[in-house]
Amino acid sequence: MNRRPAMRRHGRFLPPKKVDKKTVKKVIKRIWQYLKKHPVAITIVVISIIITSTFNLVLPIILKYVIDKYLNVDYANMKAIIVIVLSTIVGTGVVGIFSYLQFFLIAKAASLATKEIRQDAFDHLVRLPISYFDKNAHGDLISKLTNDTETILNVIARVLPQLIIMVITLIGSVVLMFITSWQLTLIVILVIILMMLTTTLISKGAQKHFILQQQKLGEINGILEENISGLKAVKLYNQEEKEIRKFSKVMNEYRHANFRGNLYAGMMMPLIRLVDNITYALLIAFGAYFNIKQGVSIGSIQAMTNFAKISLRPVNSLAEIFNIIQIAIAGGERVFNIIDEVDEYEKDSTFKLDNIKGNVKFKNVYFEYEKDVEVLKDVSFEAKSGETVAIVGPTGSGKTTIINLLTRFYDVKKGDILIDDHSIYDLSKKFLRQNVGIVLQTTYLFKGTVYENIKYGKPNATFEEVIRAAKLAQVHDIIERLPKKYNTIVKEGGLNFSHGERQLISIARTILADPTILVLDEATSSVDTRTESHIQKSMNILMKGRTSFVIAHRLQTIKNADKIIVILNGEILEIGNHENLLKNKGLYYQMYKTQFNLDI
Repeated sequence: MNRRPAMRRHGRFLPPKKVDKKTVKKVIKRIWQYLKKHPVAITIVVISIIITSTFNLVLPIILKYVIDKYLNVDYANMKAIIVIVLSTIVGTGVVGIFSYLQFFLIAKAASLATKEIRQDAFDHLVRLPISYFDKNAHGDLISKLTNDTETILNVIARVLPQLIIMVITLIGSVVLMFITSWQLTLIVILVIILMMLTTTLISKGAQKHFILQQQKLGEINGILEENISGLKAVKLYNQEEKEIRKFSKVMNEYRHANFRGNLYAGMMMPLIRLVDNITYALLIAFGAYFNIKQGVSIGSIQAMTNFAKISLRPVNSLAEIFNIIQIAIAGGERVFNIIDEVDEYEKDSTFKLDNIKGNVKFKNVYFEYEKDVEVLKDVSFEAKSGETVAIVGPTGSGKTTIINLLTRFYDVKKGDILIDDHSIYDLSKKFLRQNVGIVLQTTYLFKGTVYENIKYGKPNATFEEVIRAAKLAQVHDIIERLPKKYNTIVKEGGLNFSHGERQLISIARTILADPTILVLDEATSSVDTRTESHIQKSMNILMKGRTSFVIAHRLQTIKNADKIIVILNGEILEIGNHENLLKNKGLYYQMYKTQFNLDI
């Protein structure tokens, strides 16, 4: 059967693999384009980082100075010590203010930049062609605009300042350690190298299990989604126990992966503390030796232990920080790939017809969703202004594809489609879609009021126009019986309305839009006979004076069509009215005979 490409399952997404340098540079450059719109905040943040990092580096030197100059076994200059201590407290307070300012301003700049990135991505997303959504999982797109942009926010607001501070303090502390005592510095550097190797090995061990954990989490989400969406089928076939067993199996696999990952991750902090303590012990022991042999001061030993603490702290977090940055870079690339996709309106024509009549002509149209898999083959027909044309055929024969091409949701591979003798490819897409109204088999209502949902077809419509459209659609009386009438809140997807009520509201929306060409795609399927009569009545009003295309399985509903097109496997087999097609005894005759169990 001819169908559009299947959508992939909504799920969780795995941590990215290593990102190449070219991508890193490209994404950082793009993020900077948003951040640089806030120069004052960025400048103050940079100054604050420099001040706080410098103070943290200077503090051990101040303590060294106090210990070596004002403290000894026989005498302590309390006055000088008090002045220095008070100055240090004041300095710490000032640094605290700058730190708060830094985090406040970077959080503000990051949230504004992320908001702009997300807005640009969404603005571009809604302008992309339908074919893009066929090739990309909806869950993946949602994740890009939510999770990935949130990761970018986290990196800009928290990780990036922290990384800059770490680099400054690591380089600064190593330099100051060499100035203070190069011998003791070699011990600290050796410890840093050993710690980096150890944490890297532990991180790799943990990552393997956390990746498996994410895979299992994706499976869990898939099972939950499947069971919630298909709950009726599960209950109907008494498969509750089977689904419980399936869920339990994946949950156990998730738990094992989570346990092993956390087992590795849990080794990190005890190991770091152990290494820290060993480092301080080594510094004090060797410091005491150098104090006796080479006269290294007690203040210098104190300074070295503080510098070691400052330099080891960044090393402990570097692996985690780089992993977060890598995830953010990969996420940024995914978001910017949406923004870089070709907008379907980018090279669109601005031409509009002055007085559109609604004559539609398909000329030798060929189309394929996937390369070399033709869905329509040499389709040609004409619908004159005001005519009702029905399109019938087995499921997957290409009926809905014809409508998708008319609205330019997709473009033909070969051939042409004309409206009033003008190719639709010469017309503005917005103009074309303003003049082609569609009532689908599955109607989507947006979260909001009933009034807003009807008005969606014509945003500048008055309340009176909305009421008139609702009356013509036979839905006004139904709305009036609602608790808040037109101000009744519609739940997402219109779940608090029946299928038939949603269909009637959709017809009201289309009546309000007042299109020249109308498409009714299985509009009366899946409803009871009484509701169908209401819908049929409102559709008859809607079709009056318009060129109308009706796709239907119920042949009873299209008997009065001016023209019936019978399509099979993407090719037109028959064209004629109801009586002529029955006389021809072709596919239409067989379908009609089977559907009504008649012996004609």
